Amino acid sequence: MREAWGQVRWKMFAIVAFTGMSTLLMGCLAVAVVNVVIRRESSNVVKKQIEMLAEERESRLVVDRGQLEIQRGPFHLPIGAELAERISAVGGLKVTPVSPRPFRVHPRNQHLLGTIEGNFVPGFTPATAVVLTVQNVETGANEDWIAYTVRASYANTFHDLAQLGMQRANWVWLLVALASSVLLLDAAGAWMCFRLGGDIASAIDELSYAARQIARGNFAWRTPEHRGQLGELVQTFNHMSVALEQRRQEEVELQVAHTVQDYLFPRVVPRLPGVTVSGQTRAARMIGGDLYDFVSLGENEIGILCADVSGKGIPAALMMANLQALAQARLSATPPAEFVQLLNKQLAGRFGDSRYATLFWGEYNTHTAVLTYVNAGHPAPILILPGGRIERLEADGFPVGMFANSGYSAKSANLCPGSRLVIFTDGLTDALNAAAEEFGEDRLIERCRSARNAKDVIEAVEEWSAQTEQFDDTTVIVLDIAP
Repeated sequence: MREAWGQVRWKMFAIVAFTGMSTLLMGCLAVAVVNVVIRRESSNVVKKQIEMLAEERESRLVVDRGQLEIQRGPFHLPIGAELAERISAVGGLKVTPVSPRPFRVHPRNQHLLGTIEGNFVPGFTPATAVVLTVQNVETGANEDWIAYTVRASYANTFHDLAQLGMQRANWVWLLVALASSVLLLDAAGAWMCFRLGGDIASAIDELSYAARQIARGNFAWRTPEHRGQLGELVQTFNHMSVALEQRRQEEVELQVAHTVQDYLFPRVVPRLPGVTVSGQTRAARMIGGDLYDFVSLGENEIGILCADVSGKGIPAALMMANLQALAQARLSATPPAEFVQLLNKQLAGRFGDSRYATLFWGEYNTHTAVLTYVNAGHPAPILILPGGRIERLEADGFPVGMFANSGYSAKSANLCPGSRLVIFTDGLTDALNAAAEEFGEDRLIERCRSARNAKDVIEAVEEWSAQTEQFDDTTVIVLDIAP
């Protein structure tokens, strides 16, 4: 029952039912009051006619041994069938003579239902008693006696009251007008509640059904529009459906782009004598802007590329793919500095003035154990020597794509047996934990001493930043030289 009551349609039904019941009760009350007034006033009309007849003849109403009559000296006019016919003809009422009896307000044999039926229910009530105040000849006291019964005439009562000049006619008319006004207002309110309740329940049902359709993935569903504020709500809901459909299409496109981008990373780890190479990347969003790749430069030489493209999303991914394509097309005869300079010229301005990429390009020869590299604005890679000493391969050039005429110079480092080279992007050291603390280079160096490969380093960063949203991609390359 609690769940059913929680639905709006049942609350609206309760409101409408309450309003309709109150309207019905007000209408019944007004009809009952008008019925009582008209019944009593019909009786009073007959009573006034008899009293006026007695006044005209300067007589009095008396009861003599159970017989009602109009008495004037020795003359007596019985209040019976003949007088009833005259009054009926004049007043347009159905007056019926009865055996005279004293009037009691509450007959002993009349119960509550009988009282209601006899006074308040139109069309099913008995005739109204005409009560006359007469003087008892024997005792000289004034008593109330029932002389006739009269059937109320709803059409003639007000007219008769007005003809008799009774002030009651004014407030009776006012009562009828007020009762009719209240009844009309209540009926109008009930009608409005039914219409409003129907519109609200219908709109909410349609919105609920639309929500279920959207929850099932049917973002193309549209709800029929309504008027008023409900129409604005439905229109807003439809706009939301359109936005969700567009977002789903964008997510599908991003998923396809993510799948394509995933294939851009090395599928096979290069094999060189005495060298172990591993690389891992994690995108902060579905589409990342980090890049790592390995380029074969001969039987004993490998090219290592690590780059971080500025920005996020599709534009960064496109620039990253273009940068990788240029790197894969690199000729072995081109020196590293010239190669990076060519990359810079190719990328400058192609993806907008604000697009650039930090880049580390290194060429390692297993015969000479020398790494020749160019660092274009990239975080300085960490070189861990066999004794534990740390060296940094610092940058000496601008990021590629920033200035078309930038010059670059190559440097070299001797990778002796047992050394480890760690190349990474700044998203790795900038990773935050729940306390907003960065992973930092010190933790990175400590982790790189014990890590088996690039995957271990990435997992350490992910464990550090668990349950915390990251805003930058993370990439790491580990190059191990055998002891």
